[in-house]
Amino acid sequence: MAVRSGRSAIERGDRRFALLAATPAALTIAALFVYPLGYAVVLSLYELNDKRPAATRVVGLANYLQLLGDEKFLASLARTGVFCLFTVFGGVALAVGLGVLLNQPFRGRLAARVLLLVPWAVPPVVNGIMWKLVFDGSYGVANSVLMTLGIVDHRVQWLAVPDLTMGVLVFAELWKLTPFLTLMVIASLQSIPASMYRAASIDGAGSWQRFWRMTVPNLRGTIMFLLIVQSMWSIKVFDSIYVLTGGSGGPAGATTTVNFLAYLTTFSYLDRGYGAAMSIAIMVLVAVVTAFWVLVLGRRGKEASR
Repeated sequence: MAVRSGRSAIERGDRRFALLAATPAALTIAALFVYPLGYAVVLSLYELNDKRPAATRVVGLANYLQLLGDEKFLASLARTGVFCLFTVFGGVALAVGLGVLLNQPFRGRLAARVLLLVPWAVPPVVNGIMWKLVFDGSYGVANSVLMTLGIVDHRVQWLAVPDLTMGVLVFAELWKLTPFLTLMVIASLQSIPASMYRAASIDGAGSWQRFWRMTVPNLRGTIMFLLIVQSMWSIKVFDSIYVLTGGSGGPAGATTTVNFLAYLTTFSYLDRGYGAAMSIAIMVLVAVVTAFWVLVLGRRGKEASR
């Protein structure tokens, strides 16, 4: 009995120590995540516009219901969908292709992998400024190169035409984020035994068969992670839009994605209650997209393993 009571006392002491050790981390999470999220939820239940402070009142879910019929919000969702279509699927496909290429033995492979890190090391704001200068319609390098090659015969106003501006934004994001995705693919490819590929080659499997039947199944978990991460980044894109468009989301709102619209609503239109509702809606959207990728790819992974 004395031994048991001694052990229980030690276990209680260990639990108290573990609780004490976890308290600073728990308080930090509460301060940096739980409180701001709770404050945003409460704020979204108010009609709170700094231009009309006297009209502040509780409106419940009215802000969320307003989102369903807000043409600006729905249009920004459509733009976000188009942007994600290119950056998510295009970015992951490009990363897988580059990862497979850089995983092959060739002279200068190490240098190529090091150079791959350069775009990822560039700060987001610097990335936006750089591409804004490159695609400037008056003195940008892009026009000079294209005119020298004879592809265009006049200076293109890349950041003044809606479709071209969205294209520049997609290009800038892919240039910045693809290196990270590629490094994740390379790391996963390192775990696939080379003997599997040699055995498949001996059995007569071609390059495409080895890629589709061996590489892709082994990369399924990594691809799911990349799709989730890239979807989150694409939905929440802000820095590049702000720098490329001078904080306007133009031209004519062509690059005003849902996250940037929430910023404009809160800090330009000063409608903090409605902006908070948009922010919560974005958070729910990210959670839904994440759950979609987990369910779809997780189900296919189970079917493939049977």
